[in-house]
Amino acid sequence: MYKTSKINFSPRVRKSPYFNSTMKYGAQAYSVYNHMYMPVSYAGPVEDYEKLLNGVQLWDVGVERQVQIKGPDAEALSQFLTPRNIKKCSIGQAMYTPLTDFQGGLLSDPVMLRIAEDCYWFSISDGDLLLWVQAIAAGYKFDVIVDEPDVSPLQTQGPNSTKLMAKVFGDWVNDLAFYRFKEITHAGIPMVIARMGYSKELCYEIFLQDHTRGDELWEMLWEAGQDLNVSAGGPNMILRLEGGIVSYLSDIDRTNNPYEVGFDAMVDLDQEDDFIGKDALREILAKGPQKKLIGAEISGDPITEFNAEPWPVFVDGKQVGLMNALVFSPRLNKNICYVILRIFLYYDDIILLIFHFSKCHKNCMGRKNQVFFNASCNAYDYRISRREITLNAKKLDK
Repeated sequence: MYKTSKINFSPRVRKSPYFNSTMKYGAQAYSVYNHMYMPVSYAGPVEDYEKLLNGVQLWDVGVERQVQIKGPDAEALSQFLTPRNIKKCSIGQAMYTPLTDFQGGLLSDPVMLRIAEDCYWFSISDGDLLLWVQAIAAGYKFDVIVDEPDVSPLQTQGPNSTKLMAKVFGDWVNDLAFYRFKEITHAGIPMVIARMGYSKELCYEIFLQDHTRGDELWEMLWEAGQDLNVSAGGPNMILRLEGGIVSYLSDIDRTNNPYEVGFDAMVDLDQEDDFIGKDALREILAKGPQKKLIGAEISGDPITEFNAEPWPVFVDGKQVGLMNALVFSPRLNKNICYVILRIFLYYDDIILLIFHFSKCHKNCMGRKNQVFFNASCNAYDYRISRREITLNAKKLDK
């Protein structure tokens, strides 16, 4: 169904501690993420998706590098980097913390882990965030050390994840709350185990703290999962869109601000602490966002390939946005996608600004009640002068 391309390996691109295991268990395609190889397909995107839903899957996500901030000013610098108020984040807790630049643009959307009173990890998306944080720390003279620790995540995904994790690490895993973590040493291997992961399925993330033990950890889980329908997989685009999860540089990037992509609740303009982009975000909020990320359906036959480039979105022959990610969802039995749209008002003869998506957008961003909207007829049920807005997503003719 979906076609995936292979990649040539070289010493120039780093390999994760689990790389040999991914090759051993049949990885067929890789991508490059944070200057590292990331396995993206084993039996195929649909086949991997189905295996995950019927068992437990091991994901090599060692590409999720950590930016560690440690020292007396660790909390101050961490807060300065993000518009989200992190003061309530306790030791042993993780928090989704989008980072912005001085213009309010999104630099990354990492998960932050508070490891200790004076130590934070930012589990980053694709990009050279380490250099940014080091520059900010030096330029603003924060008393911290910013580096990349020896930490490499491995995820367990699927309905049998808890059974596998408890079988290997103990029954305490059953009581681990969402976005909470615990530091342990198991079989002499240091690690942090967190109840989170890159899907809306049942998942855990193991932050290995010794890169020499990667294959050993993988085999430990693989052997324990033999009666739990264990398989190898990787971040799956079908699961991601079904769960309403965004991917930095795929769905959103630095040209977007938090208000455009549903991160409104993660911006605290009322906090006393300053943060990068605070003035810019206050101005953006006052004017209102000019674009919105939404979920949509595309009618017609099932899509059989991933879009390698964004597809333009048209209303009445005028381009109003881009569709960045599109898949066929087996569970929903429909084509679903993410669309970035300019906000506009529909008059009798002209299309200008304003489209109301606040309610729709909140749902389609993967909260408990995910909603996708039909993009072929009455897409957003938004009518003025009895005229319907119809969206059409199609490939750009070369």
